[in-house]
Amino acid sequence: MSKVDLKSPFTPEQEKVLLGWTKKYPYTNLGLIEALRSVQDWHRMITPEAASRVADIFSLPFNHVWGVATFFPTFTRWKTGEKRVGVCHGLSCYLKGSDKAEKCLEKTLGVPKKQATPDGKLSWETMECLGACEQAPALLVNDRLVGPATEEAIAKLKDLK
Repeated sequence: MSKVDLKSPFTPEQEKVLLGWTKKYPYTNLGLIEALRSVQDWHRMITPEAASRVADIFSLPFNHVWGVATFFPTFTRWKTGEKRVGVCHGLSCYLKGSDKAEKCLEKTLGVPKKQATPDGKLSWETMECLGACEQAPALLVNDRLVGPATEEAIAKLKDLK
């Protein structure tokens, strides 16, 4: 049983969810990934404080949890918008104009890469290969491929708010 941390970055309900992940899988790291996904969903980022509390709950060293949180691009150390927009920056997408799509995203959303719009609804970032070269430059919205990052597709992102 984990110690109760009065300075936890999580609500009591969130703490219960995290404890549940410690029991669901026979391998700690599987539950850890799911726990970090929950934290990313709740806080839209992983902070060192959150990783530290997850480490306590999983009885793991902080460096292990922080290493997982900083290895996978699905976890961020910057606050994402409620909807995450990604433009692929792999070679095929770069050759097909991902740099132009990035400029268009910045202009359309009005914020630089890795920052959320003032209302917190949208953020955008570049991503390494999305495996969708046929749709280059590929555009992803909340883990769903939406096709090429054309000016028209990017303009429609404002409707997501």
